[in-house]
Amino acid sequence: MKHDTYDLLGRIAVATKLAEAEPHLVALSIHEFSPQSALAIVYREGRRPEIGFRWIPDAHLRKTFDTYYREVGHLLDPFAQRARSEQGTSAFRLAEIAPDRFEASDYFANYFQSTGMVDELGALRRLTPRSVVHFSIGRNAGYPKFTAREVRRFKQLHAAFMPKLAELMLAEQADGDDAQRTPDLVEIFSRLRTGDGQALSHREAQVAALITQGHSSRSIAFNLEISVHTVKVHRRNLYRKLAISAQNELFGLIIDAL
Repeated sequence: MKHDTYDLLGRIAVATKLAEAEPHLVALSIHEFSPQSALAIVYREGRRPEIGFRWIPDAHLRKTFDTYYREVGHLLDPFAQRARSEQGTSAFRLAEIAPDRFEASDYFANYFQSTGMVDELGALRRLTPRSVVHFSIGRNAGYPKFTAREVRRFKQLHAAFMPKLAELMLAEQADGDDAQRTPDLVEIFSRLRTGDGQALSHREAQVAALITQGHSSRSIAFNLEISVHTVKVHRRNLYRKLAISAQNELFGLIIDAL
C-alpha cells in the first residue's frame, strides 16, 4: 500500500517506539528519494555508535556496514565528526561537510567505497550534551547522485521528522559503561609508541587524525589555526616517529591499534 508524504509523517509523529517509526521513515525515504540505504544512529562521546536501525537491502553491503562501521568507520565518517559540533538540528549532503581530500583518503578507498555508496544525505540532531542522533540515506554505485532538488527537499523534510526520531532514540539509548568506551582518533594516535618508546605530541596526534580523515595541509592549518608550514613540520615529525612514509600507513596503524 502506498502512502503520501504527509501520511507517512503523520505515522512517524504518532509512533511510540522506534520499531513503530522505522518502517515509515524507510517508506518516506523511498517515496521521496529512492535511496539504497537508510540508517538511524546515535553518536555518544567516548562510545561506539548505537545503531537504532539500518535498512540495507543488499546483503553484501549490509555485512560490510555491520562488520566495520562500529569498529572503525565511525572514527572517520564526516557526519560523525560534524556531530561533535552540532548544537541543534541540521542536514547536509556529504560533499558539503567532507574534508577537501576526502575522496583521496584511505577511509574512502578502504571503507566508504566498499559500502557501495556514491552519495549520502544526512541529518543531525543534538540529544544530550554528549549525544547526537544521525539519520542517513545513501545512493549506491549504478544509481545517480542526489539531485539539487532532492537535497533541498531533504533539508526541508528533516525538520519534520528529526524531533520525533530524536525523542524515540533518546528513550531507547543504552546506559553507558566504561567497558564500551572507545577512544577517538587523537587518543589512538597519542597512544602509539615507536620502537624506542617515543610518543607523538598532542599536536602531532591532531595532525595525524586530520590527515587520516582526508584533510589537506591547508585544511588542517585552518582547523588547528596554525600555518601550513607548521602543519608540514608536524607531518614530517610524526612520519619520522612512526617510521612511515605515506598517508595510507596511518590508516593501517589505526586498524592495528583497534
